Amino acid sequence: MIALRLTVVVLVHGRRPLAWLGLATTVMLVCVWPAGWLIRLDVLAAFLGVPLCVVVHEYGHARAALLLGARTLRAEWSGGSMAVSHEDLGAPRNLLVALSGPVTSGAAGGAAVTAGLALAWPPLFVLGLVVALPAGTLIPPGHDARTAWSQARQWARSAGAEPSPGS
Repeated sequence: MIALRLTVVVLVHGRRPLAWLGLATTVMLVCVWPAGWLIRLDVLAAFLGVPLCVVVHEYGHARAALLLGARTLRAEWSGGSMAVSHEDLGAPRNLLVALSGPVTSGAAGGAAVTAGLALAWPPLFVLGLVVALPAGTLIPPGHDARTAWSQARQWARSAGAEPSPGS
């Protein structure tokens, strides 16, 4: 259900970026048409993987937030990027939510890459590589890395500020 909501946000609020993506896909397919059907499928998989990787990544954040107690989610599409926001759940839970998007992207992309290699089908391999790209947001200065470090520091400060049981 969350994936459907995120997809609807992409389609409804992001009409222009998706229109440009469709146009770019068509142009790329026309340009590589003489190259053969396998190359065309690789290009198509790469272009279809771009909106798919955003939805998979944000689905990971949204699902984790709901599992950790968030009552409301808000999906926003602006400037070619998408974000899911939720109320403050506390530093430990926010840290898990920040890590869940890249982990979901990496797992889904890794599964597609593995399946593409096992089936010896390059378009699935290419799709998996594109879907796994948002896992790189854990590498500084990525947004998820900044959020994770911020929440980890906040959690450490709050844990250090509490009095120890023996005092």
